[in-house]
Amino acid sequence: MSADIPFFVVVGNVNQGKSSIVATLVEDSSIPIDRMPGTTTACTTYEFRVEGEPVFRLTDTPGFQLARQALDWMQKRSKSAADHRQAVIDFVETFGDQVEFVDEVQLLRPILSGASILYVVDASSPPQAASEAEMEILRWTGQAGMALINRTKERDHSAAWRPILQQFFSVVRTFDAQAASFQDRCELLRSFREVREDWRILVDKTLTALEKEVSARLLRASSVVARLLIDALARTERLRITDDRPTAEHLEELRRKFEDGLREAEQKARREVEAVFGHQGLVSEEAEVQLLAADLFSEESFRFFGLTRTALAKSGAGLGAAVGGTIDACTGGLSFFTGLITGAAIGACAGYFGGTKLASTWNQKSRMAKQLWPGETGTYVGMGPITNPAFAWVLLDRALLHLGHVQARAHARTDRRLTPVRMGDKLGTVADWSADERASFDDLFRRIVKAASRGGATFGLEPELTVLVHESRLRKIAADRAGRIARP
Repeated sequence: MSADIPFFVVVGNVNQGKSSIVATLVEDSSIPIDRMPGTTTACTTYEFRVEGEPVFRLTDTPGFQLARQALDWMQKRSKSAADHRQAVIDFVETFGDQVEFVDEVQLLRPILSGASILYVVDASSPPQAASEAEMEILRWTGQAGMALINRTKERDHSAAWRPILQQFFSVVRTFDAQAASFQDRCELLRSFREVREDWRILVDKTLTALEKEVSARLLRASSVVARLLIDALARTERLRITDDRPTAEHLEELRRKFEDGLREAEQKARREVEAVFGHQGLVSEEAEVQLLAADLFSEESFRFFGLTRTALAKSGAGLGAAVGGTIDACTGGLSFFTGLITGAAIGACAGYFGGTKLASTWNQKSRMAKQLWPGETGTYVGMGPITNPAFAWVLLDRALLHLGHVQARAHARTDRRLTPVRMGDKLGTVADWSADERASFDDLFRRIVKAASRGGATFGLEPELTVLVHESRLRKIAADRAGRIARP
């Protein structure tokens, strides 16, 4: 199968965005891309694989450097259209071992060997005479091909390019390598069917396999987010002390350990999500990520992510009540039912006012300690699980927004920013959910915290939470797609 897969040599003038197109189509962010001409200095072939099987190949090239001079050489040695291809072959053989025309020889060799042509022009620049010389040389090779108008900047000369390209190529498409969505990529791949008739069945199979692969990635990423939420909400931390009673310094150290652990968990989950979509390295420049880089416990996070205060007031009662009985055992002075009511009230207030208290503290004598670490001796103070509902929704909202931007990110982008666009009072999406959508997550949040506070297992809830996260992303994707279609 691999010998018959679509194989294109990506050609054009220098600095037309050829490498950007290759990086986006084969999903390889390691391909060198720079605004300065000359970044690509040699031909390199890349394969895109689905389930380990190559489905198409692209050869990135430096592009033409001396197209008009090369065409002039060929024209002087050609008598009619019948010998055009032979003139190109003679050109490659003549200059194959010379410094002159080295770039032209590099890109023409694989084309003469049977590869198809993907000719790229930059829509931000108007057509030039050198471009017509390039296209004429490519036509002389006799190989099938298509043209791609790459939109790299705000200036758009597509209308001037299209009639010229249509004289040389039967298939002409417009593509933005820096902002291409999955649907954009699929549409371009579908165009491969028009280049060669014998590719039609193979391209259709490729698209089906690609859609399956992308769905599987989203499900894997949703599972990562689900694990993050469970691990964060169920998190407990303890600090051994030598004093009989914990001091303010002990409690502050415990709080720092608890929060640092949550920060590390979020960063670890982000790296895993980025790896799922082939975008390793985004976290290394986290300082450039705007509000998504805001500290998990910052005022900005609680302001721009999560639910509105009214919705949080209702959600908060659930988390507080889930651990109310255990809080009673920690404080030692309240009956079970009083603790339950107090826990609900504290949860609601923290949710409404965005309180910074995340969880209750307890010591080795509490019911919490005996349930989590039976038989443990020594003196220690502990913290967890999460009782602040605002935090649960902020963490979910940040995770979903990060997932969405990573999923939509084109591999041709050279920056490491994930810069969301603020819409309304909230930056994320959960504030716009319906009451039923929020209720499903609220119920699971409650069950996670309740199980954790009683020393029970929480891993059994991961599949259920994964489904909820996955469905929420599918709804967002559908809504975004409908919005694009509705815009004139």
